[in-house]
Amino acid sequence: MTPVTEDRATGTSSSLRPLRALEERLLVTFADAELLRAALTHPSYSNEHPEDPLPTNERLEFLGDAILGAIVAETLYQRFPLVQEGRLTEWRSALVCGPTLSRVATDLLELGDWLRLGRGEEQTGGREREGNLERAYEAIVGAIYLDGGLEAARAFVTRSLGAEFEALERDPGVLNPKGTLQQLAQDVLGRPDYVLVAQEGPEHDRTFSVEVRLRGEALGLGRAGSKQEAEKEAARQALAILRARLDAGAGRTSQAGADGAAGQAAPGDEG
Repeated sequence: MTPVTEDRATGTSSSLRPLRALEERLLVTFADAELLRAALTHPSYSNEHPEDPLPTNERLEFLGDAILGAIVAETLYQRFPLVQEGRLTEWRSALVCGPTLSRVATDLLELGDWLRLGRGEEQTGGREREGNLERAYEAIVGAIYLDGGLEAARAFVTRSLGAEFEALERDPGVLNPKGTLQQLAQDVLGRPDYVLVAQEGPEHDRTFSVEVRLRGEALGLGRAGSKQEAEKEAARQALAILRARLDAGAGRTSQAGADGAAGQAAPGDEG
């Protein structure tokens, strides 16, 4: 995480990196950079800095949420022509939910580094808080839409969520990771156990940490704003590990069979 300092001249909490660096990460150049700055402005910052002229990101979040939902719905409609409405609705909900957007905001965009936060929010882990990251992502979608239009917003959404769409094409079960994990594990390892290992943050904005264990071994750790979403994230991690192990085991079995066949053929060759 990049250190965050306060600009003494403006009272602005900001990253040591300039805002231009965020545009480069977003692959978007704003004609009106104040839209981007507003998208990063948490209400706690405005409460502590009433002299700051920029609005909070709440209105941009409202707009971005609607634009995001429409773009994701259109993309799913086009990429999955044989999938029925009920399943498309389920997939859209999973793609625009808090854990998905906060994961993209953190892993791909590193938005936490640029959030404008009040001191209290900063000190209580606001840069890593799922809700803050989700809302910032949606606000940025809204800002891009206002600055560059629908095509610019569509390009950003499909690019930043590209890995999620590709994962869905490879394995639709990725959006139901708990069910997929249970189906995969039950024949060899039994039923997965989900264990709540930590709760953090104020009661209105909790972060839950959940481990998924198979035969007592922890194979995944999920963190999210609800236990259910934390369990899903833990299951996604466990799925990747379990599939790799099963694939490796299948490979060893195939090689052993080939070696055994070669060994059985040798005596005949000698005769």
